[in-house]
Amino acid sequence: MSLTPHESQVVDLLRQRKVAPYAELARQLEVSPKTVQRALHKAGAYASLNRNSAYVTLKTIPRFDGRGLWAYEELRFSRHGDLFHTIRTLVEQSASGCTLEELQRWLGTRVHNHLSLLLRRGDIQRFSLGRQAVYVSADPAKHQQQEIARQPPRAVGLLGPADQNRLALPPGMDPMDLIRLLVQMLHKPQASPAALAKSLRSRGLAIQAEGVREVMVFYGLKKTIP
Repeated sequence: MSLTPHESQVVDLLRQRKVAPYAELARQLEVSPKTVQRALHKAGAYASLNRNSAYVTLKTIPRFDGRGLWAYEELRFSRHGDLFHTIRTLVEQSASGCTLEELQRWLGTRVHNHLSLLLRRGDIQRFSLGRQAVYVSADPAKHQQQEIARQPPRAVGLLGPADQNRLALPPGMDPMDLIRLLVQMLHKPQASPAALAKSLRSRGLAIQAEGVREVMVFYGLKKTIP
């Protein structure tokens, strides 16, 4: 689809900035919101999952992680579509379902109302694990697999505390994401949690400094935490 001169300006500006508020593109270029809308439709763009979907980026810019998510500073983008489709996809694809805390950490926004609506529509299901709700697939067979995978290993009770810590994962932490963080810590042993988180976000991992600190505390890592 060919772009008009004004539409090309919109796309060029967004390509330079990587991410920008939708409304600001129109103001800065002095074009109508409809012109911006047409330009983004023709070029292909994603709206942010958080910040009221007010930020946009071109489809050629994000480097999505294994979950199909991309973090740009505090913003989150998804290759799966809007927040409803993203939550449903994450729940379906997860080997052990997702908790509210995990989803909010990955998506950078509150999702309680979205989960409630997805449950009412029958798009997902949930089960209780202690005091925690775990959201799983609506497909009975996949639901059962996810519930089994979420249960703690039966053998954990036979192991000592040190072995249990090696088996367990920090709450909300995906195994591959944890490996990426630990490798980064090995490469940059003097880096602060904020610096580590910033470096990992640039590579598509949705993590904040607090998440890095939680991993350090969870494993009892002997490191000065600024």
